[in-house]
Parts: sequence; structure tokens; C-alpha cells
Amino acid sequence: MVEGFLERYFKDIKEVGEFHFKFLMQNKFVFPKINYLEVKRFIDTATNFLLDIDPEFLDSLGRKMRNDIEALYNFYKNFKKKVEFDEVVFYQDYLQNLENYKKLKKEYIELKEKLEKLNLTLKQTEEKLNGYDGEPSDKEELLKYKKLKKIYVDTIYEISNIKNDYYSKKEELEKIEKEERLKFIPKFRKYKEQYLKQMQKVLSCKLFYYDKLLWYNARNSNLIQKFFRDSDIQGDFSTKTFIGYFLKNIDELKANDAEWIMYLKKLSKVIE
Repeated sequence: MVEGFLERYFKDIKEVGEFHFKFLMQNKFVFPKINYLEVKRFIDTATNFLLDIDPEFLDSLGRKMRNDIEALYNFYKNFKKKVEFDEVVFYQDYLQNLENYKKLKKEYIELKEKLEKLNLTLKQTEEKLNGYDGEPSDKEELLKYKKLKKIYVDTIYEISNIKNDYYSKKEELEKIEKEERLKFIPKFRKYKEQYLKQMQKVLSCKLFYYDKLLWYNARNSNLIQKFFRDSDIQGDFSTKTFIGYFLKNIDELKANDAEWIMYLKKLSKVIE
């Protein structure tokens, strides 16, 4: 049951990840030493910055790679969000696929709602009875009083009977949840780690090659060459060089730049 659910649940990311991973392996792409997903934010910034200088600098392959990576990244990001909380998937998705659990849960909820209504009836009846100072002498009021007493006693009896069934079903539900959780959570985490890691590896590799193509296109652009000369940017056309340019020119006094500065400094130490 668990394996079948997980195969279905991870079917899309498994197929997408394996397709792209197989393509990269068959075409002998080299996987980078660092995780280029961490560099993506800056690569996006650099791409937009360079496009502002020369809107035509990216060739057709560069544009296609950029679009492919963005589509794949959005797919990865959405799936990562979907599987972020193990318990949510367990309770909202997996358990709802167990017919015996669904049937039991439906019965439990119906009993719960019935108990709530009966408890409300009991409370309202008790309040009305408390309005009498003993048995009334008036015949009509006495009939009303006795009718309320009967409703009160019958409701207590019905609550007592339902409670046994209610707590029995509650215990049964908790037992199923406990047993299934022990089977589900470890396997779910294994699947999640396996397929997210594969997608991360695929995206990292694609970003690595896009980064190389980005700067190959940039160094062949007269407008970008001129910008490098005018800005006195020292070094080759690369992400590492551009990170240095950003760090040199960013205003470190601006509070809203603090997180961006930390990010760039981290990248400058790890980027190839």
C-alpha cells in the first residue's frame, strides 16, 4: 500500500528527473563540484543586468537553455513545496487513500457531530430546567417540565451510548495512524531525498553550462565589452568576475542589501 502510493505520488518528478539525468549522462555532460542551484539567484541577476546592456546578446541556444532551466526549476520548486511537510502528506494524502481509514473517519466524524448536537441539547434543556423552582403546580407548566426532564434523561442516556462507540472509533483511528505512520514516514523521506537530489543535480549541471554559455555570449557582445572597459572590470568574462564587480560597487550601508552582500560573499568563495 505504501509503496504503491509513493510510486504514484512521485511519478512525475521521477520521470522528469530521470529523463534529464539520462540525457546529461548519455551526452557526457560534466557535473560541477558545487551546487549551482545556490548560484541561480545571481545568474538570473547577471542575465537581466547584461540584457539591459545588450538585449540581443544571448543567442538562440542561450535563450532556449534559460527558458528550459526556468521551467524545470519552477517544476522542482513547486514539487519541493508539495513534499515539504511529511506529516501533511501523510494525513491529507496518504491516509485518505486507505478505504478502511476513510470509512472509519467518516463514522467518527458523524458521531462527533452527533455528540456535539446532543451536548448542546443537554445544555439548553438543563438551562430551561434550572428556570423552574422545583416541580410547578400549574398543570400545563408541569407537563412542560416533565417533558424537559424526559428530554434531559434521554439525552444523557443517548450521549452515554454514543460515547462508547465514539471513543472506540477514536482509538481505532489512532491505532491505524500510528501503525501506518511508522511504515510511511521513513519511506516517504527516502523517496523525497532521492528524487529531489536528482533534480538538484540536473538543475545544477544545466545551470553550470548555461553560466558558461552566458559569458561566452557576453564576451562576444560589443556593448558588454564596452561596459566592462568603461567600468574598469578586471578579469575574464565570468560569474566570479561579475560577483567581484557587484561586491565592489554595492552600497554596504543599505540595510536591505545586507542579505544580498552575504550571499555574494559566500558565492565569491565557492564559485568555480
